[in-house]
Amino acid sequence: MEGRFEGMVDRVALFDRDGVLNVDHGYVCKVEDFEWVEGASEVLDLCRSRGMGVGVITNQSGIGRGYYSEGAFIDLMESVLPAGMVDLVVYCPHAPEADCTGRKPGGRMLEMALRFFAVDGSLAFFVGDKASDLGAADAAGVRGIRFQGGDLRDLSKDLGIS
Repeated sequence: MEGRFEGMVDRVALFDRDGVLNVDHGYVCKVEDFEWVEGASEVLDLCRSRGMGVGVITNQSGIGRGYYSEGAFIDLMESVLPAGMVDLVVYCPHAPEADCTGRKPGGRMLEMALRFFAVDGSLAFFVGDKASDLGAADAAGVRGIRFQGGDLRDLSKDLGIS
């Protein structure tokens, strides 16, 4: 991650990728394998329309395990997230056995996003589907919201975007 957000935002919406934005089919690295969770792209658009900064925070151990390259991951993200849909993607390419402190449940990736948007954790939320996501939110001082599947739009009220 380089740079800072060019605009100003009052709030920041951060989302895990696998299981929140896309159906988790395991090591999704090709466009043809990427399947949006119902309502996910609409929630991203709604956050943007509310003037929020929007970011994706994701562990990508498939890179570290050699299942796909960092370039393939970046190509996928650029294909499925058209320009302007999100402001930032932060990912950790390491496998859990690499013992990297940047992986969730550590808070480093979320802290990087907060610095990028120049806000503190009280102005952000992070939507995740796993305990490690909520642990990362807690570690970064960000409100964690658990998505348990279904239509992501059902969380709109909890996200303050309804």
